[in-house]
Amino acid sequence: MPISPLQTVLRSLAHVPKFSACEKTISPIRDPDHVVIPLEYPGQVLFKPLVQSGDTVRKNQIIGQSSLGNCVHASISGVVKEIKPIWTARSYNVPAVTIERNEEPALSADEMFECYGVPFQSASRVEKLKASGVISPWTRPGRFHHEEEVAGFPEVKRIIIKGVNEEPTVFTFELLLEQRAEKILQGIKQLNDMAPNAAIWLTTPKHLTKWARGQFGDSVQIVGVPDEYKHRIERLLVPRLTGVDVPNTVPYRKKGVAVLSVEYLLTMVDALEGSGPFVNKYVTIAGSHIPKAVTVRIPLGTPIRTVLESQGFNEETCTRLLVGGPMKGIAQYSDETPLTKSSHGIYLMSEESLPDEVNLTCMNCGRCTRACPVNLQVHLIGRYVEHDLLEEAREFHPEACNECGLCAYVCPAHRPLVQLIQMCNQYVGQTNEPHER
Repeated sequence: MPISPLQTVLRSLAHVPKFSACEKTISPIRDPDHVVIPLEYPGQVLFKPLVQSGDTVRKNQIIGQSSLGNCVHASISGVVKEIKPIWTARSYNVPAVTIERNEEPALSADEMFECYGVPFQSASRVEKLKASGVISPWTRPGRFHHEEEVAGFPEVKRIIIKGVNEEPTVFTFELLLEQRAEKILQGIKQLNDMAPNAAIWLTTPKHLTKWARGQFGDSVQIVGVPDEYKHRIERLLVPRLTGVDVPNTVPYRKKGVAVLSVEYLLTMVDALEGSGPFVNKYVTIAGSHIPKAVTVRIPLGTPIRTVLESQGFNEETCTRLLVGGPMKGIAQYSDETPLTKSSHGIYLMSEESLPDEVNLTCMNCGRCTRACPVNLQVHLIGRYVEHDLLEEAREFHPEACNECGLCAYVCPAHRPLVQLIQMCNQYVGQTNEPHER
């Protein structure tokens, strides 16, 4: 009996990487010899530097500020070695501040707010979030968008707190959910104060659903999410929970929806309580040859190499370094790339994980299109972009792509389908105003 197209897709999806085991301990690493702080918020918002080469800075000090007052900080104390453009882990070319460590003490919250120009005690919630480098769920940028003031947005009616990472090899949100439950409850209360008319959902791994209901069930709606990757894709999960369809070209905030992770929620609590700015990040290290994934707490701007060496991993034993996971991770040119607020994991790919040949001619097998959760004609978009027919590719709505990676994962020719769609979307974003479908 011939195999049906549906069976072909299901068999392909069966080979999506499974959730590996993880160590439950989160290990903080010491301040590195140097950090590199990009003056950007995932490529969309640029910060004006407030320091220059040769300046001595202290941990928590504001070193960059956006036009609307959102800040970026020094994650260690030291001397500014240089400010120059770098390539970030998400492939943006932006200015960055390199700081070489010294032993100066960190700034207190009062000292930091004195530099910001507003005393902590009299600062509003929004000012506290801006000064602490925590761009709120109301002001975070979308795919083609820039920062905007809160007053221009509709009232937030729906909030989703992510206690589940999309990638099958990243465990930061899950571990924080288990280990910071009391503080997460504080954050939920803060959200209720800021958005009193909003419904709030908390996503959890399926195996933690009962525990989460006991911990948080009186304050939020608990949603257990299965382990399968296809059920964790954020852009599909959000409309399923809220009933609000938010096109990829439109940020959640334009529809009265806020989506934030438990890690983000914890930084928000710190900002509102004056416990310190957003200068540390949780990152999971995983790979095909690593029996148990390891999660660490690092100063922002720490190079990949330093993080791996701190846990005894040698990047020379792997063929490719990804920031993220095996499905949506981005391959890195250098292990000196710094990790930022949007870096949730490091994935080490072994040689046997890589195909012998890549970027072959499309076979027109249709697997990519059948695997696409939003039913895009992926093979056609890829071919048009490959031949520089970007206007023609737009007719197939590449902006609806979730960049989940399923198409590339099932492609027998190992074509860079996600990258081709990203290229097309970048062109559309530069030449046209974003639009809703």
